[in-house]
Amino acid sequence: MRTLERPRIDTMVPEPLETALFALGSFQDMEARLGFVRGVWRTCTGYAGGMFPSPSYENTGDHIEAVSVEYDPQGVSYGQLLELFMGWHRTAALDTAPRHRAVIFVQTEKERRLARAAVERSALCGSEGHPPVRVLPLKTFIPAENSWQKYYLHHAASWLYEKLLSLYGGEDALLCSTLAARLNGFLRQPSPSALRCLSEIVDLCGLSACDRQALMAMAI
Repeated sequence: MRTLERPRIDTMVPEPLETALFALGSFQDMEARLGFVRGVWRTCTGYAGGMFPSPSYENTGDHIEAVSVEYDPQGVSYGQLLELFMGWHRTAALDTAPRHRAVIFVQTEKERRLARAAVERSALCGSEGHPPVRVLPLKTFIPAENSWQKYYLHHAASWLYEKLLSLYGGEDALLCSTLAARLNGFLRQPSPSALRCLSEIVDLCGLSACDRQALMAMAI
């Protein structure tokens, strides 16, 4: 299928990007939160931390639901991502399911030091009733099925998802786009404040006036 001209926001992705991996509750929610962070350009849900060779949503084995983010350190630092993550952890509903454990997966010694420091600072602020955040080395990350990528865009605005499929020429290209990450973040909780954040980039998104109005109507 022929790929049409992409929205301008997808032509602005800086290079190189760095990668970070977080797990906190359902990866649908975590991906949406991270996808709305300025400086984060791409997101991907998946399974991490285990040895089970072929995890799926129906059978994660010993893996944890996690989200990989590609971010520009000039736009948002790793330390800032950690602080956001720890803030979400302090206010998260209690979830003891093994697949929903809170984990920061680290790839370097510097990330390990920063992650441990963030966890210690958060403990001083108090997060009673919540399982502790673990800091673990990243060994494997297996992307989740397409149906569990950009969940809110896929299910809360299926009309828009179908339109974007033709624009991007296929599901794989759409799901790794910055536009999909931003829209998915907005659709998680389409409030007036989220709409104001989205409006700052709406001219970069290439959405039609009809599509923009439909998104505005969802903000309550």
